Amino acid sequence: MTKNSQINQSPNAGVTRRAVILGLLLIPINTYFIMANHLLFWSTLPTTLSLIYNVVITLTILTTVNFLIQRFLPNFALQQGELLVVYIILSLSSAISGHDMMQTLVPTIPYGFQYATTENEWKQLFWKYLPRWLTLDNLPRLVDFYRGGNTFYTKSHLEYWLRPVFWWTLFLTALLWTLICLNILLRKQWVERERLAYPIIQLPFEMTRPKGRLFKSNMMWLGFAIAGGINLVNGIHAFVPAFVEIPVRKAEIGQFFTESPWNVIGWTPLYILPFAVGLGFLMPSDMSFSVWFFYLFWKAQRVVIKALGVNTATGFVDSHGSIAYDGQQAFGAFLALAIFAIIGARRHIVAIVKSIGKPQAYERKEPMMYRWAVIGFAAGLVFLISFSYAGGMAVWTILVYFLIYYLLAISVSRIRAEVGSPTHELFLANPRQFFTSVFGSRVLSPGSLTMMALYITFNRGYRAHPMPHALEGLKLSGESGMNSRRLVPAMVLATVVGILSAFWAYLAVSYSSDAVVGDGGLAFRAYSSLQRWLFKPSETSSGGVIAMFGGFVFTGALWWLRRLFPLWPFHPAGYAVASGSLTFSWLWFSILVSWAAKVIILKIGGIGLYRKALPLFLGLILGEYMVGGAWVIVRLITGFPVYSFYR
Repeated sequence: MTKNSQINQSPNAGVTRRAVILGLLLIPINTYFIMANHLLFWSTLPTTLSLIYNVVITLTILTTVNFLIQRFLPNFALQQGELLVVYIILSLSSAISGHDMMQTLVPTIPYGFQYATTENEWKQLFWKYLPRWLTLDNLPRLVDFYRGGNTFYTKSHLEYWLRPVFWWTLFLTALLWTLICLNILLRKQWVERERLAYPIIQLPFEMTRPKGRLFKSNMMWLGFAIAGGINLVNGIHAFVPAFVEIPVRKAEIGQFFTESPWNVIGWTPLYILPFAVGLGFLMPSDMSFSVWFFYLFWKAQRVVIKALGVNTATGFVDSHGSIAYDGQQAFGAFLALAIFAIIGARRHIVAIVKSIGKPQAYERKEPMMYRWAVIGFAAGLVFLISFSYAGGMAVWTILVYFLIYYLLAISVSRIRAEVGSPTHELFLANPRQFFTSVFGSRVLSPGSLTMMALYITFNRGYRAHPMPHALEGLKLSGESGMNSRRLVPAMVLATVVGILSAFWAYLAVSYSSDAVVGDGGLAFRAYSSLQRWLFKPSETSSGGVIAMFGGFVFTGALWWLRRLFPLWPFHPAGYAVASGSLTFSWLWFSILVSWAAKVIILKIGGIGLYRKALPLFLGLILGEYMVGGAWVIVRLITGFPVYSFYR
C-alpha cells in the first residue's frame, strides 16, 4: 500500500456520520456473536487471532451490498474510507469483547464470592479486600446468573449489575483512551519514518478498493475455492462422518517422542490452516522465517536443558523436565522489544517534546496535536491511578504495574505493525509475572495483590489487545485518505459502545442459559492466584529474574546483530512471538509452509510473480473466514456441532 493507492475523496469522506452510525449499530450484533459463540461453544474463538474473522465476514457482506448500490444507486454507495471506518470500529470493539478482556472481566466480578468454599478459604483470605463497587457479593441475587433459564431484562437484575458495570466501563474507557493517545504519539515514527509493513490490514484494504479489483482476480477466487472447499468438505464431514474429510488438522509429531530428553517437546502439531498460510504470506520473509524457527528453538531449548540433567533444585525446570521460566524469558523478550522501539524513536520523541511547548509543522497532519495527546494520556493515567488507589493498591505498585503494562502494549503493537503474526499470545508474560518474580508476593500489600488479581481481566493473554487495532486504524486512515482527526472521536465512541455491548451480550446470554457455569475457568485464575499469593507468600525468584534478564539480553543481541548485519535472518520479534504460546502452536507449521512458498515464488519470478500470487493467498484467508465462519453461524442458530476451522 502506498500513497498512490489513496482514492480521490473529500477530507471527511471516510469518517462520515453515516459510516460511524453504521459501525456503531453493527457493534452489538458482532459482540453478541462473539459472546454467544464463546459462552455456548467455546470454539473457533475469533478474538484469539490478529485478524478477527467476524469483522472480515461483516466487511465482506457490506462490500457485496455496496457493489449492488454502486450499480443501481451510485450516489448512495459507501466510499472506501467509509467501509474502512466500519472495519476499524468493529475491530476495536471486537477486541474489547475478546477472550482476554471482557470475556474474562464479566465472570470475574461475582466469582470470588460465588465460589468461596470452606476448603479454599477465600472468605477468610480476601473477601475483606475485594472492593464491593467492582464486584458482586449478594449470592441470592446471583442465582439466576449462574442457573440460567431466565432473562437479564428485569429491574432487579439491571439494578444489581449497574454499579460494577458503571465503574468498569469508566476504567476501561480511560485505559483505552490512554492507548489511543500512545498510538497518536507513535504513529508518525512507525508509519512514515520506519515504514513498517502492517501486514494484517492488507486484506481489508484490498477488499475495499474502488471498483473491486480484488474480487475481479481469478487468483483470489482460486485461493477462495481452495480454502472454502476444504471448509465445506470438512463441514459436511462433521454432519456425515462417512463423507470424505480433508485432514488439515490431524498430524501431530510430539506423540512420537516418548524417550527422555525428547519427551519434553510436548504437543507439536503440523496443521495446515489456509487462513494462517495466507496471513503468513503477508509477513516479510525474514519475519515468517523467524517465528517458525524460534518456535522450534523453544522446543530445542527444553530438550537441551533436560539432556544436561538440570534438576528441580536449580530452579530452572519443573518436575516434568519442562522449563519453568518460559514466561519470564518471554517477558524479558517483550520488554526488550518495547525499549528498543523507544530507543529507535528517540529523535521522534525529541520532536514531540519540542512540539508540546510550541506547535510544529512536524505534527500538522497528525490525528491530534501532540500536546493534547500528551495531556490526554496524562489525564487518563491520573484516573487509572486514582481508580487503582481507591481499590486498595499502593501507589508505587500502581506506577510500576502500568509502566509494565504500557511497555507490553507497545511491544505487541510493534510486533503487529512490523511482523503481522496471525497471533500474539502473552499468556506467560504480564505485569503480575514481573512483580511475583522480581519482588515476590510477600512485599506487596493485600490490597495491591487484590487489585492485581482483578486486573488479570484486561491483560490475561494480549491476543486481542485493543492498542494494535487502534494503531492499524490510524494506518488505514492515512492509506485511504480519510481525516484521522475525525477518526479519533469515532474510536472513542466505539470503545464506550463496545464495552457496554460486551456487558449486555455476556449477561443476556448468561441469564438465558447456564453457559457461565462452564466459563469459570477464565475467572478462576484471578482468585486462585490471589489465594496463592496471600496463603503462601513468595520471595524473589532468582531463577525467574535470571530468565527475564536472559530473555532481554538474547533479544537485545538479535536486535544488535540485525542492525550490524542487514541480512541477518533472525528477527528478535520471532523469539518473543513463539515463546511458549499454545495458540501459536496451532499456526507455526502453516507459517513455515507460507514462508517456503514465498521464498520459492520470489526465487522463480521475483517481485512480479509475488504480486501475481498475492491475491491467491488473500483468497485463502477470505475463503476460510467466510465458509468456516458460516459454519460457526450455523452452530449458533441450530446448536448442532460443526467443523471448527481453528481450535
